[in-house]
Amino acid sequence: MTSTFEPVLPDPWAPPPASPPVRAKTNPWHLVLAAAAGAALVGALWVGLDLADSGAPISTPGTPAETFALSGTFTLYSTGYSYSTCGGSGGYSDITTGTTVTVYNAAGTVLSQGALGSGRPNGAGSCVFTLSAPNVPAGEKFYLVEVSHRGRIMVQPDDARNGNVALSLGS
Repeated sequence: MTSTFEPVLPDPWAPPPASPPVRAKTNPWHLVLAAAAGAALVGALWVGLDLADSGAPISTPGTPAETFALSGTFTLYSTGYSYSTCGGSGGYSDITTGTTVTVYNAAGTVLSQGALGSGRPNGAGSCVFTLSAPNVPAGEKFYLVEVSHRGRIMVQPDDARNGNVALSLGS
């Protein structure tokens, strides 16, 4: 009888025990290359989806995009002008002939810059300026028009193209 404390000797004729599998080392450059490729793919998809959503017109390289001149009126309601000339005063002193008119697309990219034309008094404390911006690219979902730094106003493409832009400031 064997005791529970007696050691059991291995069988000398048994095959040697299998060694644990050897893990191959991963080349760190493979990880860097995979990460860079993944980042490039995500970036390309992000830019592609952003451009598709921006409302930017799609044109073939080398083909000039169609443009138009945005025009309309800008009415200033203020008492700070004389009957011979129009121009704002006090808080409206930035509104005068030559004030910058900026046209943006939906993504906030500047598409064109123009200016206010000469203004004419239009009765009880108002002054009407002409408004224009040349070479506005066609094909946007809508346009944002800003006079000076007074905030962007959304304008529909048909109104922008047909001279039906009518903006105002003051009360």
